[in-house]
Amino acid sequence: MSVVLLPGDAVDIASSSAIKLGPGLARNEGTLEQLVATTPGVFGHIDASSTAQSSLKSKMMDAGEPKRPQVAEWIETNTKRYVPALRDSVVVQITNRGPESYQCTLFTSSTPATLPSLSFEGATKRNKPNLKVGSLLYATVVSAGRHVEPELSCVASESGKSQGFGELKKESEGVGMIFTVSCGLARSLLDPKHQLLQEVAAHFPFETAIGINGVIWVHAASSKQAITIGQVLQRADEKARHLAREGARATVAATNANDDALAIVRTRGLLDVAEIASIVDRMR
Repeated sequence: MSVVLLPGDAVDIASSSAIKLGPGLARNEGTLEQLVATTPGVFGHIDASSTAQSSLKSKMMDAGEPKRPQVAEWIETNTKRYVPALRDSVVVQITNRGPESYQCTLFTSSTPATLPSLSFEGATKRNKPNLKVGSLLYATVVSAGRHVEPELSCVASESGKSQGFGELKKESEGVGMIFTVSCGLARSLLDPKHQLLQEVAAHFPFETAIGINGVIWVHAASSKQAITIGQVLQRADEKARHLAREGARATVAATNANDDALAIVRTRGLLDVAEIASIVDRMR
């Protein structure tokens, strides 16, 4: 049975565990042994023995942490509004530029973000990137708080390398487009076991940059192919919202009841192979 939490609900934690917080949870200022929910949704929990840990490692876990038992916890919800959180990967657009930093829009958040000019691989005071207003970037959130603007970086903290972060540029041939989906569907698409984009890739090649802020950058060989992916994403998002309104819950084939949230992630927005093929054929 899944555990549904409302904002303000407390969650007990084991003091012997190294907790990694995902979206929807915050430390309880009154005690070190409790977390507090900040958004409504299904409570998710992955411990070190879970087979699901590796699939969400890039999102929930950092390498090199203390050797205490590792636990990842979050609230699984599906919203259109994005709340910046530490280590989130996001697609952003530059709206203003200054001598030391860029101001960016997160699209689905009312809060702008700051991207320092030195937060790029190889950047120095004498050698800074020269990005224009309107440029799209794939970045990670390195600082976020309730009363401050989030700060972004195009460098992975664990390696100091770009590792896919940076300006999103189309090749000399091809088309780049962005599409907006719910934040829940974006999280689902980041799970390596989610099949939606893999099914589309069976029809034609493309590449994507998926932001947890619900913005997806697509690069394809033609406008028709890029729009086709957008149509698939729109249909998947409509299906996900419909199931959420009806209160549908994913079927869990696991002994740990807390894996309900993970099952929701892996089944949200899935479409039949025939339905995807129909969308592709219609757009040819």
